[in-house]
Amino acid sequence: MTPDAWNKQDDFILALVSPARPLAQGFDGLEPVLDVIEALEPELRPDSMYLTTRRLPYSRRTLRKRLAESFALNGHSINLTRSVPPQVSLWLNTFEGQSPGCGIDLRISPFAFVQEPEQLQRRTGQLVSFVRALASCLPLSFGLGHSFTDLSLGTDPRLQGTSVAMPIPEVFWLNVYGPTMVQAIGRERLLSVPATQMEELPGGAVLWLTRPTPADFDSEEARLAQARALVHLRPELSLDSTLATLRQRSLELTSIPMEFDPDVADILRLEVDFQGVLGGKRKNVERFNRYRPPAVSEWLPASQAPAPDVDDVKASIDTYEHLYAEQLIALFHSDVPQVTEGTLEALPRLDWHLWHSGLAKNLSQQQRETLIPALGAFLGRYLVDVLGGRWVPRKELEEAAVVVGDRAWLPFLRARHALQGPEAPLDFSCSQFFLTAQRLAGSHAH
Repeated sequence: MTPDAWNKQDDFILALVSPARPLAQGFDGLEPVLDVIEALEPELRPDSMYLTTRRLPYSRRTLRKRLAESFALNGHSINLTRSVPPQVSLWLNTFEGQSPGCGIDLRISPFAFVQEPEQLQRRTGQLVSFVRALASCLPLSFGLGHSFTDLSLGTDPRLQGTSVAMPIPEVFWLNVYGPTMVQAIGRERLLSVPATQMEELPGGAVLWLTRPTPADFDSEEARLAQARALVHLRPELSLDSTLATLRQRSLELTSIPMEFDPDVADILRLEVDFQGVLGGKRKNVERFNRYRPPAVSEWLPASQAPAPDVDDVKASIDTYEHLYAEQLIALFHSDVPQVTEGTLEALPRLDWHLWHSGLAKNLSQQQRETLIPALGAFLGRYLVDVLGGRWVPRKELEEAAVVVGDRAWLPFLRARHALQGPEAPLDFSCSQFFLTAQRLAGSHAH
């Protein structure tokens, strides 16, 4: 598995902080910043904006006219975005109060866009040039450029506010230190950091890179460069322990095989992808590799299945397939759109939603008794439509079966088991039930 496939949610983040208040004198103060943004390469240039929750086409004229809509609490918040890939989100935030200033965050998704080998050098140059251009119109007090996931695994200095506290918690691929930080560190010490690139910016800030590009931020070479730079800035730190911490972070970003039980593999993949690296993906995969669901027990030999005892067999089947099953679709079509399509993908998606949402835990008794027929009928319909099964209706719903080959499967009983507790949708999944029936039907056919 490639790093990109393992960490699907990673973005590149470039975050810059300035003590300036570009809107203090009105919109004109923002014009130089907009010049820099509009000079971005077409592949990164925003074309839309959010001043509230409504998306608008970006134009400087519209932004000027509607700027007041972006004010909330103690400052303005403007989000500029792209309507076509890659996803680019550029936030302009101003702060009033005790620590006035502004922040500019450029986020590019996916991070793999920045890492494309053929474009890596050019896009790296664009990012560094963007910082230089902003520094020419805004004094910078702090900045970083790095993998968003790796940043979040560490000590994100942005959480310390617009005036970044000392001592420096860690270093990144791209680093910008403003005059206050330069003075606290010592200009001579800072300029002698073992860096790939070091340059002084307008206004007294310093920009420096730990590696030529951000692509290998978690490699052994990059981790060693980050550790050496941080220890140079903070001699009280140990190189070995600093490097060990960074290596542990890299381990979280290193893929391990997903050896999930095949009957529930799709459900577990949805969960690990949702949680991502920041949700402990590596530990989740290790845990799920060990997981084996209980064997399916909701069946009996077809020869032992009781005959229908309902007054009208056809009417009962119609109730299962056109009332109960459609109720499930009506209940979950928003959360699980696949249920409207009738594809097999709907089963693990539905299982995952029931499990992940904790729905089974929070159902009232009445809600559970309503959902059991809907889920059982929806599951049973797959046995009929896909496996060629035959309904055997019963007055006692949990005795109702679908006969496939030499076995009678009990989908309503399975549904009751699947809704009995928070882990039950995984332990008694629709996916495992169907796949077991499909597998045994196949072996019976041969």
